[in-house]
Amino acid sequence: DWRTMIGTNVIGLVELTHRLLPTLIERKGAIINISSVAASYPYSGGNVYGGTKAFVTQFSLGLRSDLHGTGVRVTSIEPGMSETEFTLVRTGGNQAASDALYKGASPMKSEEIADVLFWVATQPPHININRLELMPVNQSFAGFQVFRG
Repeated sequence: DWRTMIGTNVIGLVELTHRLLPTLIERKGAIINISSVAASYPYSGGNVYGGTKAFVTQFSLGLRSDLHGTGVRVTSIEPGMSETEFTLVRTGGNQAASDALYKGASPMKSEEIADVLFWVATQPPHININRLELMPVNQSFAGFQVFRG
């Protein structure tokens, strides 16, 4: 449901950030937001999802600018095809349809993305990774289509 996506990816992110920001500034913490390659590379049927993830990326970049000088680091992680429960939700709980989306592909595992988050979080305090886009090797962003009719 598009309302849930907007509520989670936009409103939830802003509210949580607003509530935690004073502590993050006090402790010179790190904010690592999860966006998606869909923020930059649209796909058919993913307009609301991609739009909310574009918000996450832009919000992260704006926050990084606003927090300049505070010592708070802000990163937008932008994964591509990942085998998570999101696909099952996207297919309305249809396990066969979810499995079909990954057939013949080698999607990233959530543990692999977590390893990237850990790497970002453990960089020296003077280093900020602004954005990090990752995809499995067999995924490409070159998916533009031409309809000939």
